[in-house]
Amino acid sequence: MLFNSYIFIFAFLPVVLTGYFALGCTSWSRLANVWLVLASLFFYGWWNVRYLPLLLVSIAVNYCLSGAILHFRQQARLTLQRIIFWSGITWNLALLGYYKYTDFLLGAVNDALGTHLPLLHVILPLGISFFTITQILALIDCHEGVAKDHNIIDYALFVSFFPHLMAGPILYHRPMMQQFRNAALRRPQAGNLAMGFSLFILGLAKKLLIADSFIAPADWGFAHAGTIDLVQSWQAVFCYMMQLYFDFSGYSDMAVGLARMMNIKIPANFRHPFHATSVANFWQRWHISLTNAITACVYMPIVRAMGAMTFGHTLVAASIAFFIVGIWHGAGWNFVAFAALQSVGIIVSQTWKHRHLPMAPVLGRLLTLCFILVSFVCFRAPDLATIRAMLIAMAGGHGLHLPAFIAGELDPFLASDLPASAGIPGLPVEMLCLALALVAFAPDANDIIKSLEKHPRWYVAPLLALLFIFSVYHMTKESVFLYFQF
Repeated sequence: MLFNSYIFIFAFLPVVLTGYFALGCTSWSRLANVWLVLASLFFYGWWNVRYLPLLLVSIAVNYCLSGAILHFRQQARLTLQRIIFWSGITWNLALLGYYKYTDFLLGAVNDALGTHLPLLHVILPLGISFFTITQILALIDCHEGVAKDHNIIDYALFVSFFPHLMAGPILYHRPMMQQFRNAALRRPQAGNLAMGFSLFILGLAKKLLIADSFIAPADWGFAHAGTIDLVQSWQAVFCYMMQLYFDFSGYSDMAVGLARMMNIKIPANFRHPFHATSVANFWQRWHISLTNAITACVYMPIVRAMGAMTFGHTLVAASIAFFIVGIWHGAGWNFVAFAALQSVGIIVSQTWKHRHLPMAPVLGRLLTLCFILVSFVCFRAPDLATIRAMLIAMAGGHGLHLPAFIAGELDPFLASDLPASAGIPGLPVEMLCLALALVAFAPDANDIIKSLEKHPRWYVAPLLALLFIFSVYHMTKESVFLYFQF
């Protein structure tokens, strides 16, 4: 079941909201959380009911582990606490590693050693990366004494809460538990319903009207990476970058909006990423919850383990953390290449900053954008050969043809005709210009909602209603969100 589907918008969501608030208004308001747990499990099982037991087992094991950590912490039995904690970390990493990396590692061993180990062809369960890292963060909070509540219903809701279950944002234990315990939040609030649905509409429009319009040209460009010219290659990469951004940020906006409808606040996941002036700054703006999670789980423990916080130590920790950010996204040599690029990028940008070397903000944004475009080629390319072919094309290795309209204008002034690029078939030029204008100048969807809360405008409601109708009209087929594959 997708957020951008008729069954979700017109059946699942109304039923869930009605049941949640109906139960929340009774003397048994705690049943509203039970209702949300059941609804979230139904939402997950809709995709593939075979993986529902995996989610339930993961929740049950981690709930018991976190309870044991809290128990031994209260008794000051620190050795047992540490044993349980590291057992929990091992369990979660093993679960994620088995489903996500087993076949890749077996293939790598076969290639390196010439062996013929059979691949297991493990199918990646949807959302496993997100519900696993969410529970790792919960174990860390319990181990460090940040989390103290331990209620099975609230914990199950924390992990399975359907707005964030498939692709984030990644949540933290303590702020979510505080909201789940608050009975006042289980009653309908008109302001939150309005603002939440408004944000959902903006996210839906991002996905259906903008992101999906770039699917065909991006697919065509990467399918012909070995033959396209310079202009076509950059068009393809820009199309994919816009598809990925509006797809994922649209999902994140919808997730935040859905939670807001239920009076639950979850963090925004994007903050003008294409305004970034360095690689580090980009990851502080793109998939913010993942960056924060890797900082807490990887970067800070490495820095603490090294002792003195020198620049060299922080640089090593940052490069390792950003390599993990890269390979977290998937199993394949393309993701290893992406991870390596992120590590190199963070080393260069942090060294530049540490040495106080000059960098004009406009130049910093341009260089960062070029680096991100190049590195995200690894996201879309299925293998290293395609990455290599696309990068060669982007460097002009397959020809330096000019856009047709430019070549046509210059022909009268030259003795011979200039080679012209045909462009990518189906390239939505107007939509590409709109997308670039939005990422460069428009406020973020969450900023728009905050502004509307402070300064309501009478004309906004009919405009959003028209946008919603137009988006639903374009919902001719279900289109899976890109980050579901990670």
